Amino acid sequence: MKVNTLQTSNQYKINSSPAFSGYTRTKFGHRIDEFISSSVHTEENANNLIGLLKKSFAKIHHKKLGEGFRGAVYKIDDKYVLKVNRQFRDEQEYVPMLINNDLFKNLKSYYGASLLAFNGYIKVLKNVSSSGKHIPVGIPDFNSSNMLIAEKNNFWSTKYLPIFSSLPQKSFDRIAKDFAELNKVKANGYYFEFDTKNPNNFVLVGNSLRIVDDVDKTYKQAPNCTGGLLRVFLEKMDLDNVAPMDIMNQAQRHKLLKKIILAGEKYELPHVRGEIDFRTWQYVLDESCDYRYLLEQLRKYRELYPDMKIRLEKVKQLLDTEISSGYNDFYGGMY
Repeated sequence: MKVNTLQTSNQYKINSSPAFSGYTRTKFGHRIDEFISSSVHTEENANNLIGLLKKSFAKIHHKKLGEGFRGAVYKIDDKYVLKVNRQFRDEQEYVPMLINNDLFKNLKSYYGASLLAFNGYIKVLKNVSSSGKHIPVGIPDFNSSNMLIAEKNNFWSTKYLPIFSSLPQKSFDRIAKDFAELNKVKANGYYFEFDTKNPNNFVLVGNSLRIVDDVDKTYKQAPNCTGGLLRVFLEKMDLDNVAPMDIMNQAQRHKLLKKIILAGEKYELPHVRGEIDFRTWQYVLDESCDYRYLLEQLRKYRELYPDMKIRLEKVKQLLDTEISSGYNDFYGGMY
């Protein structure tokens, strides 16, 4: 499923639009604050909010932050953005309605939940980056759609990978923790999962990884797994293409791989939840080690070492032993 990516930059570096510099609020944003925090909503309050929305539409187009398959995202101010579905038409009725997100209140990195809706096609979300500075995971859709496959491979290896492989362990721990928290959520017979098919659903703000797309409903229990994290950060370079696994980027891939697996172990994520996850593990590990052996060892370590501190040390040793093998070692580390 292709989704819109919030605040997609035209170049693969942290960018901010000059128009959005500094922390700013708007009258519309303040009125959204009041509507969200109020326990009583009168017709007058609703009409005032609708009036500000309509005024915003007249000048909001120069504040477009991103556009995708479903629609576009516009900046309201440094606190909120407006997500407008492509099927929206001006003649449709505006009815402000609060959206209860209590199910996701424990998620610290999730910015994809709607806070307020005016109809099925206009929603207010938290601004993922008040300054506008961010980097999507993988290749930003804007760039990817204009690239040949060789250009994509080079972009992923030389621009994306150096930045994300250098992130501190805590950046991946925070995302893994939200994966574990979402696995605990169930409502009306459904569980919930993050969309890990499109890497652009995850963005980097400073050293903080954040998730910007809606969660999906599923009947599968504990659907958020380490395989999903590997798919986002290492298997997919955009929605439709897998990333290059070659000698020149191997050292950085291994560095990133170890951090992701350690994060999954710290929060005891399922390693796989379906055939797609087995294929992901195989793809990102196939030229380095036997992924089936590594998965089996990780499962055993959870049984053998109940103390998390000891277990993580054992996992680090395992990863250093297994994932240090491959072409780099064969060529004496020349790469």
